Amino acid sequence: MVNWSPPFPVIGGIPLGGILALGLAGMYGLLLGWRLRGPSIGPLAGIALYGGLGLLWQGLWAIAVWEGSPPLVRFTAWNLAGLLLSFLPFAAWWWIGSFLGRSLPSYAKVGIGLAGGIALIAAALPYRPETGRELLAWWQSVRWPGDPILASWGIREGLWGIATAIGLGGLGWAYRHTTRPLHRNRLAYGLLGALLITLGESLAWTSRADWIMLGWVIRATGMGLIVALSRFSELPSLQRAGRALLIFTLGWILEGGLIGGTLAGFRFVREGRLELIPTGVELALAAWGSALMAMLIGRPLQGWLRRRLMPSVEEPAALVRRYAQSISNLLDVQRVAQVAFAVLQEAFGLRRGLLLLFDDQPGGWVEARAIAGLGEAPSEPGRFAPDSLILRAWQEGRPLTQYQIDFGMAFQKGSPEERRWLQGLGVELFIPIRSQAVLLGCLALGARGGVAAYSPAEVDLLASIAEQTATVLQNIRLVEDLRRLNIRLAELNEDLARTARRLEKLDRAKTHFIEIASHELRTPLTHIRGYADLLAETLGEQREADGTMERILQGLRRSALRLEEIVSAMLDISQIDAEALSIYPISIQIPTLIRMAVEPLEGAIAERRQNLIIEAPDALPVIYGDLTRLVQALRHIVQNAIKFTPDGGTITIRARSVPPEEAGGSAYVEIAVQDTGIGIDIEDQALIFEKFYRVGPIELHSTGSVKFKGAGPGLGLPIARGIIEAHGGRIWVESPGYDETRCPGSTFYIWLPVIPRSMETGQEILNQRV
Repeated sequence: MVNWSPPFPVIGGIPLGGILALGLAGMYGLLLGWRLRGPSIGPLAGIALYGGLGLLWQGLWAIAVWEGSPPLVRFTAWNLAGLLLSFLPFAAWWWIGSFLGRSLPSYAKVGIGLAGGIALIAAALPYRPETGRELLAWWQSVRWPGDPILASWGIREGLWGIATAIGLGGLGWAYRHTTRPLHRNRLAYGLLGALLITLGESLAWTSRADWIMLGWVIRATGMGLIVALSRFSELPSLQRAGRALLIFTLGWILEGGLIGGTLAGFRFVREGRLELIPTGVELALAAWGSALMAMLIGRPLQGWLRRRLMPSVEEPAALVRRYAQSISNLLDVQRVAQVAFAVLQEAFGLRRGLLLLFDDQPGGWVEARAIAGLGEAPSEPGRFAPDSLILRAWQEGRPLTQYQIDFGMAFQKGSPEERRWLQGLGVELFIPIRSQAVLLGCLALGARGGVAAYSPAEVDLLASIAEQTATVLQNIRLVEDLRRLNIRLAELNEDLARTARRLEKLDRAKTHFIEIASHELRTPLTHIRGYADLLAETLGEQREADGTMERILQGLRRSALRLEEIVSAMLDISQIDAEALSIYPISIQIPTLIRMAVEPLEGAIAERRQNLIIEAPDALPVIYGDLTRLVQALRHIVQNAIKFTPDGGTITIRARSVPPEEAGGSAYVEIAVQDTGIGIDIEDQALIFEKFYRVGPIELHSTGSVKFKGAGPGLGLPIARGIIEAHGGRIWVESPGYDETRCPGSTFYIWLPVIPRSMETGQEILNQRV
């Protein structure tokens, strides 16, 4: 049987191996407690299991090397330490899985179970010598010398080696295929820690005490690195530090070579040709020559190495200017994304780039649409909650890396759905695009050329580029809003056109109804009037004593006459709407026109105790028109003045000649009907000439033609306008407003054209106008 444990050094009676083992076990405990109590990056189960087993393994070693312990206890502790050591790689699988964000597959769990069984059997071999000798006979047959202890140790060492190789292989494969620099840097730390642990554990399998203790220290160092890695998210770049160290080393080697070569050259000159040059002069010349060579060759070569190993983008101002010029005139989002990332690809060597656009949704949610710039974009949009930590950072203008979103302590409690959607984009850096503190979107940039991460200066440069993008996106949004507004206006115009066509059809139908109803009503009205006249003549011959029937007949005749006037007005307005009003022009004297219009209203004026003033000179020009129609129009105007003038008021009718220079080159006669009535509201002055429009409440409707404020069917003024416009004239009203207390009054103006030609010529012109 071989010696199962090498002797560990003891100085002054103090067992150094036991003290070191206990100290490292305590350090494992502190690391594990510090990790479990601190903030979490990823699941804790893997690191807790791995650290706990390491703590137990180191404690068993402390018992195994303690000289004062019973031999069986020491042997058992050493044997169990070997058993745990064979299990540690499988625990590392668990940690690596949580480190990479993956779960162990089923076949790995089955393999762990089988390996555990084999390790337990191997650990029991030293306690079953007969079984060990049988296995040893088989091992010796294949030329594997040893005893049961060596056989047990060899089996577990083999399991450890296989499992360690698989774990390191998976971690190395992940490092090799990760394109995101910051994630790759984190994997580099994990791989470095795993390699240190592997080196330490491999030394623990040896039979030399000094190597075993060195392995403990190396493993503890690797374990500390892993615990720190799972605790901190911000890690220095190993690649950048390595490249800087390489540049520094190569620079010193280069300058040292130049100095050495210069000295060798001067030595050759001194020994071979110029033996009389003193040594001090030689050294001065060597120093001067070395400095000159370093300046002419060394520094440029070192700068070339720096540019090759640590490349940078073009001059920032030139890049921003070129970027702005490339996208400034674009008005399509897809085109902006393509052109923008084409410029950024040339500058940074991008392999992927997306433009994220944010749209507000109900409830404060924000929807993110991905527009492809380089590579494909996901079809499904992302959704960010109103209290999203990621969205808040972007709204504050902070750039974020995917590494910060995945491992940053500030985002660990954020929405997993948001992080998964962002992970699926396959990008490295998010630069918010804001306009006046309003978040419009993000530039989502993939890893830059090579494996280097974006430097802080490059992030600042990209922030300036995002400001240029914000201006373009704002213009695009304005254009899109304008386009949507134009489309909406076009739809509204189409709706209005349809409504106008519908109203026009309804208006024609109403006009046709009025015309048909007027014709239908005229016949019975004619019969009523005829029979009433006949009955009046009959009663007149009989000479009724009290006159009752005569009063009834007079009332019946007045009502029939009023009804006939309304029916005639309805027929007239239908003809005006249909542009079918017949005009029969003759020469007309203005005083005659006014007198014929006013005479039938003198009784009503006297009844209302109103004053009528007419100012119409006989020297006014003669006009040509339909006398009946013009009398009808003027009578409606005067009748309207009587209605809305209080009792005792004054109505003034003035006529004058309008010179051509005042009327735009044509001669007119003006008839103005002024009253001292209640006036007309400014908003109603254009509407009173529309058919059926009535001023005042419907309760004031009256069948009387001149009752104060007794509004009729609303046809008088529209008929007057239709007749006057059919003669080529104009009509309008002027009034300070409506006031029943002050009675500001109203003035209706009628302009009728003067046609200084023969009656036939006037007939032709009027027919053209009609």
